[in-house]
Amino acid sequence: MKQPLNLRNSIYQQKNVGAFEGLTIKDGMLINNRPDGQSGIAQAAQVKKAMKTAEKISIVARGTAMGEMMDGDDCSM
Repeated sequence: MKQPLNLRNSIYQQKNVGAFEGLTIKDGMLINNRPDGQSGIAQAAQVKKAMKTAEKISIVARGTAMGEMMDGDDCSM
């Protein structure tokens, strides 16, 4: 004789516990509402790119400021 399935601890019965945060149930289907994950390497690459961009912006800003300071002087190069 077959025993009925024990579904008391299935993911459909749990309410946002631990690893199941961001998952909801709609019409009997498990819906993933979690943000896309990003690997550590991808995060490091993104940080490195942001730092390079910030450095370039800083260089251009310094150059512009120096140029404006030189415009006020009567010296020419």
